[in-house]
Amino acid sequence: MIVSIVLCFLMSLVITFFVLAGNGFSLVSVFYGIFLLALYSGMTFSEARKKGSGSVFRRIFLITFAVLFCISFIGSLFDERGSMAITSEAMAGSELPFCHIVIPQVLLPFLITNSIIFPARVSGHYASIASMLGIWLMFTLTIGRGWCGWVCFYGGWDEAFSRAAKKKRVNLLSRNREIRDFQFGFLFFIVLACIGTMSAVYCSWFCPFKLVTEFSPMTTIEGLIAGVVFIGLFLGLAVVLPFLTKRRTQCSSLCPFGAFASLTDRVSIFKMGIDTEKCIGCLKCANACPFGAIDIATIRQKKTSPELTCAKCGECISVCPAHAISYQFRFAAKCKIPEPSSGFEKGIRSFLDPANLFRFAAFSFGTVMSGNFAVDSISRILGSL
Repeated sequence: MIVSIVLCFLMSLVITFFVLAGNGFSLVSVFYGIFLLALYSGMTFSEARKKGSGSVFRRIFLITFAVLFCISFIGSLFDERGSMAITSEAMAGSELPFCHIVIPQVLLPFLITNSIIFPARVSGHYASIASMLGIWLMFTLTIGRGWCGWVCFYGGWDEAFSRAAKKKRVNLLSRNREIRDFQFGFLFFIVLACIGTMSAVYCSWFCPFKLVTEFSPMTTIEGLIAGVVFIGLFLGLAVVLPFLTKRRTQCSSLCPFGAFASLTDRVSIFKMGIDTEKCIGCLKCANACPFGAIDIATIRQKKTSPELTCAKCGECISVCPAHAISYQFRFAAKCKIPEPSSGFEKGIRSFLDPANLFRFAAFSFGTVMSGNFAVDSISRILGSL
């Protein structure tokens, strides 16, 4: 109980600094700050009572963040351009927002040609290249691909529609490996295509979320074709398939950043671990995983971790009847730790538990990333009433 209170107090400091102070302690920022603290407190105290029971709070936050992000983003586009269409002036002035999905597309072309192929500002903008690379480096070293499960302001759309149905209509469990292989193959294709064309190919032709952010004007045949593709991909991969499969299909099959984050996740502090001695082989975790990161083979071969694409969302923990899955430190020494000799030592050890630290880090990232967008969105909604 004391550890949960301390964690909530620390989160209140994060919220105060990045949400309230960052928005001038406006009434809307206070409202959103209370909402965030309520979510984190609910998750923390729920997890203290029963491991995995706090997953619902993660879902609520991610979905809320995704919707509010798009409202703010689209509103800003209309303020600046009068529409969601990308203008020639924005392209010429390199003023397009640089999002995390662009990162794997620009790295190799930059190393080869020493030039940025995406028309974004290097610095001095809320979504500049420098700021997004800095954010990417920080979460890569800490929560890793946990970004996809906790913070991604696009993934919340997949999350929402995957939770809309009560049960699966299509079971993809037997196809997990093929889907993962396709995602990594698609990443390889996109990187080669970007090098060959010296342009962000995924953004131009394959990103489903152009439909809820910005897109090229549909005034040419090329623009019209791209628009039809964007609409089809969004409806198919972010709406219909998540609804039918109860899985994050866009995130686990097409997103090049998700595949890239899976590769760089090896340097992050946290990972998910499977206690093979506790595991009873029920496969509930495999059926619950929204990223297809646990296979039948994962359990039967007694692997001690999920597969490479694990996004550390914790859904497997919430359904495991044997409590065999947990957050772990990736680089922890494998030695037996003696039992705590006092209540204080027990409290410190509980505070430093990887599950507590990971959830705190992931939610803090979400708080920082959502602070300005969410407050702006709520203000716009209230202003339109």
